[in-house]
Amino acid sequence: MELRISEQFYSIQGEGRTMGVPAVFVRLQACNILCKGEWTCDTIEVWKTGKKTSIGDWIFQMNEFAHHLRNGVHLIFTGGEPLLQQVGIITAIKAFGIAYGFKPFVEIETNGTITPLNELSKLVDLFNCSFKLENSGVKYERRIKIDSLKKINNQNSIFKIVVKDMNDYNEAKKIFDEVGIEKKNIYLMPPADSIGELSRRSQQVAAICIAESVNFSTRMQIILWNKTTGV
Repeated sequence: MELRISEQFYSIQGEGRTMGVPAVFVRLQACNILCKGEWTCDTIEVWKTGKKTSIGDWIFQMNEFAHHLRNGVHLIFTGGEPLLQQVGIITAIKAFGIAYGFKPFVEIETNGTITPLNELSKLVDLFNCSFKLENSGVKYERRIKIDSLKKINNQNSIFKIVVKDMNDYNEAKKIFDEVGIEKKNIYLMPPADSIGELSRRSQQVAAICIAESVNFSTRMQIILWNKTTGV
């Protein structure tokens, strides 16, 4: 068993409910949808490539971070779309527990188009789901899988959606309502890949959050480092 890994690094979670928490990120290669519309993926140049890594080698690599993870640092599998490799993730988490004697707090960042296996759901502490809107340039049938979203919604999960205006929010709200997502689990985040763009868009998105009684998420990695990946 192996994982195809694009990058891994120790930083802090920059978005969503656990924003600010130190985390070890494992970015896995590949995605099952390719956003090509108004907003494109800000990590595509990283996850397009990767290195096949055996679970044994990955466990050895995690020795660098194990003491942090033991102290409460989160382990975040992201992408691309990490659930393309969910069998490998299951094996990796279990092998980590055997090797180090504990299971870290595990987050999965997903686009919500792949239903998580029951075995994975038992191992994951938080799903961060970011389904895509029409502005992604991807057909609805490819980017929205209601059954998968309902399964994720029945886990400990949040739904972190990139919106720029009320039209985007209204589109997302139809999906929130169909899936049955509670407002306390909804986070709206402005599209941005630079400090200047984040600053310009944040107030408008925050105003929507205030009006609709949902959560606002910034992008802390941009505020701190003016970068979207690798930090």
